Amino acid sequence: MSKRRPSPIHVGGPLGIAGIALLGSAVGLVFVANDDPDTPQPAIQQGSVVSPVEAPKTDPRPPIGSIGVEQVQAASTSKDAPAASGPAEVTFIVRLKGRPEIDTICRNYKRDRDTALDAFDDLAADIPALKEFKLVGASYSGEISLAYTLPAGVDATRGRIEEIRTRILSIDGVAYADPDFVAHPGEDKRK
Repeated sequence: MSKRRPSPIHVGGPLGIAGIALLGSAVGLVFVANDDPDTPQPAIQQGSVVSPVEAPKTDPRPPIGSIGVEQVQAASTSKDAPAASGPAEVTFIVRLKGRPEIDTICRNYKRDRDTALDAFDDLAADIPALKEFKLVGASYSGEISLAYTLPAGVDATRGRIEEIRTRILSIDGVAYADPDFVAHPGEDKRK
């Protein structure tokens, strides 16, 4: 009969394995925390020659918690732009039932935009209240996105947005018209 030899390492079952994994994670975090690009590098003596191997390398990663360059450039063009750069635009998601033009718009907006815009022009010819809006989107589910450009110098306050929404809701066949606040994020401008 052979006698069983004890294994050289006993981890104690599933909980022991979990403990070892946690310990390994903690050690890894210590190494990552010490890999800080802001840590002072050893000073290079004046007059010493630095070989390309010894040259300090800059970390190509952005600092922890920072924003990527693409995001900074996009944010600087939208948020830091002066308010007088152009009139404000408000977008509404609208469901208009009982119009064949809506089907044409929703089916064609993504693949044949010209056909969709022509259908919207036909719809606006029948419904004069839509002439002050422009078509900026459509979904296959039957919703269209309409943009309203406010006059220059007029802010897009909640009160003004509600006035425009009421105008859209007064159109016969409109089930709903919701402001698309995702399209125009910003501060709360309640008045």
